[in-house]
Amino acid sequence: MKYTGKYKEMAEQFRKDGADEYTIEKFIREEMERDEFRKGEGTTDLEAYKIWKGWPEERRQMYLHNAFCGSCGGVTSFTDGYNIRKDRWGLIVEGTCAKCGGRIRRICD
Repeated sequence: MKYTGKYKEMAEQFRKDGADEYTIEKFIREEMERDEFRKGEGTTDLEAYKIWKGWPEERRQMYLHNAFCGSCGGVTSFTDGYNIRKDRWGLIVEGTCAKCGGRIRRICD
């Protein structure tokens, strides 16, 4: 596979470190996938929003008030202004921790 930009630099470094091509390709594909996921941060996906609104209110509230914050180290709630996106794992709620203001995410399956 031919890489450009940061992926090319990563592949070159992996080769210097002695990694085989299979490992390089696997790692770089995962990195590309993460980068693609990050592009959507801060926006709500219309399809995801329709699915979200189709769920019962109790279920949505459970997700909004049951998220883990790595900054606080505990279970927290989202503040208003969260975003919803669809991902291969299900719906993702992204927003701000109500306790410390850190960025949090919750997978809703």
